[in-house]
Amino acid sequence: MASLVQGGLGLLLLLGAGVCVAVAGGCRGADVWVWDWAETMRGPYGRRWRSLTTMRVTFGVLSVFLLAGALHYLIR
Repeated sequence: MASLVQGGLGLLLLLGAGVCVAVAGGCRGADVWVWDWAETMRGPYGRRWRSLTTMRVTFGVLSVFLLAGALHYLIR
């Protein structure tokens, strides 16, 4: 049971890493869609992204950490 949960968590992390790579790479306008969504859903205390490039770099770095976490759970 524990290995099934770890496998599921690893797959979710891998999916999240794939989504972050799509946003970071601007695949089919995913970066602009996330940019527009963040502008719409920003709360009263939320900060805006400085630029689209900053957002894409942040998602790229996040994808590296998510991929490392996914590999940790899937290889274990």
